[in-house]
Amino acid sequence: MKWRTKVEIAQGADPIDYQDEILVLGSCFADHLGEKLAYYQFRHLANPFGVLFHPIPLGHLIERAIEGRHFKEADLFEHEGLWRCLEVHSRIAGTSGEATLKRMNQALNVFQKALAQASHMVLTLGTAFAFRNLDKDLLVANCHKLPQQQFHRELTPVAELIHSLSHTLAVIRGNNPECKILLTVSPVRHVRDGLVENQRSKAHLIAAVHHVVDNANIHYFPAYELLMDELRDYRFYKRDLIHPTEQAVDFVWEKFMEAWVNPGAIPVMKRVDAIRKQMAHRDVRATDPFGVDANEPLKQKAAALSADYPFIQFDL
Repeated sequence: MKWRTKVEIAQGADPIDYQDEILVLGSCFADHLGEKLAYYQFRHLANPFGVLFHPIPLGHLIERAIEGRHFKEADLFEHEGLWRCLEVHSRIAGTSGEATLKRMNQALNVFQKALAQASHMVLTLGTAFAFRNLDKDLLVANCHKLPQQQFHRELTPVAELIHSLSHTLAVIRGNNPECKILLTVSPVRHVRDGLVENQRSKAHLIAAVHHVVDNANIHYFPAYELLMDELRDYRFYKRDLIHPTEQAVDFVWEKFMEAWVNPGAIPVMKRVDAIRKQMAHRDVRATDPFGVDANEPLKQKAAALSADYPFIQFDL
């Protein structure tokens, strides 16, 4: 008996391997993917400026990094005792304006390098609804809990999204022509917009994304469809009925692996996973009364893996 519909996912032409460098940007679903890459110790960078839900602010930040336009004091403002910037997420904030600016520009330098070196880039789009700061006439990355009257909420038309995405992708390709770009729409629902409005928003994103996907280095991964069609049951959502459960995230990650991780990397992933699990249950005693290190076999496994892949390191 058939219990679910299956989303067919095309096999990636040049899947991710351990020698690759991956850049993951966008909504909180991008953070989930980044956590998986971190667990398996792939070389990656995920959301250096925090979660970014809308493609236009995300595109502006990418362009800023590629052009090397450092943030300036004028880009910051103080609110509720913290220095913030409308172009980045609220987690990039600090009690000192000078320290915050330094941190942001250091992150920008890291981001610029990652954009130039990435073999694969995943852009996860969360919403087509945006907030425009009326004073600066700017679509912001985050409102930072500023007064509502400072912003105008708007649904970005599909044509404008297509224009923005096309420009962003052209900028990325001009900077890094060989980078493989995966576009995806986050399955996390923005119910504060309203359920009907959330569907309109996702529809705008999906229409725009499929307009810019091509058969060269820009592809689509159906994270949204996997949740909406294969896992269409509230048991795959957390208690807020908005965010996917760990089980759902694992399912999407498995589908991502099948399509976009080189089969040759799977044995290495299994070695990393085995060490991770042993670390979680390792003997807390450094040595026994006879001076024997109970964790020596685990350390040897980790050392052997690090010898093969020097960037894979474990805190033992």
